[in-house]
Amino acid sequence: MRKSVIIALPFLLQACVSVLPEAAPPSARYEVSDVADAAPARAPVDWSLGVEAPDATLAFNSAKIALSRAPARIEYYAGGEWVDRAPRLFAVALTRSFENTGLIRGVGSRTALPVSTYVLQTDIRNLSVEHRNGTLTAKSAVYARLTDGRAVIYASKLFTSHTPVSADNAGAAANALNEGLQQIQRQIVDWTFEEAARESEARGG
Repeated sequence: MRKSVIIALPFLLQACVSVLPEAAPPSARYEVSDVADAAPARAPVDWSLGVEAPDATLAFNSAKIALSRAPARIEYYAGGEWVDRAPRLFAVALTRSFENTGLIRGVGSRTALPVSTYVLQTDIRNLSVEHRNGTLTAKSAVYARLTDGRAVIYASKLFTSHTPVSADNAGAAANALNEGLQQIQRQIVDWTFEEAARESEARGG
């Protein structure tokens, strides 16, 4: 009798394993890309730039990809998300976009570059796909301030982008939002060079 129980045991185990549901495939992950073509006509500068971590409300300070079906209403896509918190991804991409110009003496996060000539502060005010009347639009808004890192604000400006979204899913949403953030990066890089040059001229530099 003992022998028959031992022989039957592998078949029982096999039956148990076969009825387990298959694990769902992992959700796709998306990044924010830096740009290599910002400020193409600028000359090298002798100042340094610290890039602060962006401010953002909890609606956008997340790895989830946001969507809005009505004013003041935020939801999130299933089936995909950012590889990290969206503000962190934007900060890394923006810093790299400045580095890619090859024109700045030193640029980095405030951790990597605690002392710098200028400090760039940003506030992510929107980073979502808007659903309105059957139309999908990726809307990004970033408020930027060029400061001395303490109390002086040299310049400030709101940068926005509106990008069509090809489909109502996480992948299409992330791609459109990434495209919009690349547009904003180009604008912020060029604006920073322009405002820093104006400030340097005002100081007689």
